[in-house]
Amino acid sequence: MKKITFDNFVRLSRGFDLPERKIVDGEYPVVASTNIKAYHNAYKVNPPVVVTGRSGSLGKVQYIDSKCWPLNTSLYSKDFRGNIPKYIYFFLQTMHLEQYNAGAGVPTLNQNHLQRLKIVVHDIDEQKKVADILSTYDNLIENNNKRIKLLEQMAENLYKEWFVRFRFPGYEDVEFEEKKPRGWQVSNEEKKHYAPSIFKYDEFGKIGSFARGKNITVAKMIEGDIPVISAGLQPSGYHNEANVYGTSLTISASGANAGYLQYHMNDIWAADCSYYQDDTKIWFLYNTLKYLQPVISNLQCGAAQPHVYPKNINKLFVLIPTEELIYKYNDFVKTYYEEIKILNQHNQILTKQRDMLLPRLMSGKLKV
Repeated sequence: MKKITFDNFVRLSRGFDLPERKIVDGEYPVVASTNIKAYHNAYKVNPPVVVTGRSGSLGKVQYIDSKCWPLNTSLYSKDFRGNIPKYIYFFLQTMHLEQYNAGAGVPTLNQNHLQRLKIVVHDIDEQKKVADILSTYDNLIENNNKRIKLLEQMAENLYKEWFVRFRFPGYEDVEFEEKKPRGWQVSNEEKKHYAPSIFKYDEFGKIGSFARGKNITVAKMIEGDIPVISAGLQPSGYHNEANVYGTSLTISASGANAGYLQYHMNDIWAADCSYYQDDTKIWFLYNTLKYLQPVISNLQCGAAQPHVYPKNINKLFVLIPTEELIYKYNDFVKTYYEEIKILNQHNQILTKQRDMLLPRLMSGKLKV
């Protein structure tokens, strides 16, 4: 191993401006400080790219293996100073870059300060070995994530086949009639909506009622492994107890992500969100709401901050099939989600093993 300056290891550059209104749907990832924000029809950087937060959120490191557009809230690298890009990606994770916050109000990473730091890194041959070892875990996790996405897509496709195209078991023997839910207007006779006569329009609350979560502040969280589900896309923290047990659905209640729907396979603390539980219907309700996600997002109300209230979700008019079909669909796709739960558990084990190896490999305590 050798001691060098950070600037001789990797060169970080500031990302590029791209207002949200100018994003045009395309194939190139738009990379923010913590995640891929969207996909654009243009790119700024060729792969591979290592990206980390510059402003706002610090510490997360991303490896992008495709052409992309790093945003100005991030720092990216294309100049790896002759080092292995994947090794740099793993090494930066061990640096806990959030500790180099140089901002007063908004957290900001000062790359000029980083450049002067002295760090100890492996020689090139060892860099490749370390990167290969750690990448094996990431590849397994990625393969599991692809299987999870495929299983979710299978459940979604079956939902559309049965309840959107109306090709459910026994549909050949069912009559269709014009259906017009309350508040809907038919402006053209040729666009009349026909649905099975055994289906009915009614409030969502008739088949599944969402309840309000109970807020908890960071100060009151006691360190544990129960995710606290609030307004963001990720848990706002982890607590030592739950207030919702087993499989559940949540919808974010406020903020920019108000209306965001997700499912949970384990106990949670439902905070700034609405939640639902009932194993006999949960996957039917989840895929119904997933199909209606744009409608749920449009339920946002509030002048200063957007909100989506459980009462508005429960009053949403939806097309409801018979209970027999609801239960039949739920039982059919339940096996998909049971497999997803197992895959997620495997990913948790792989992540834990990788994270235990990471600092030991980077420090040289574990030889390669």
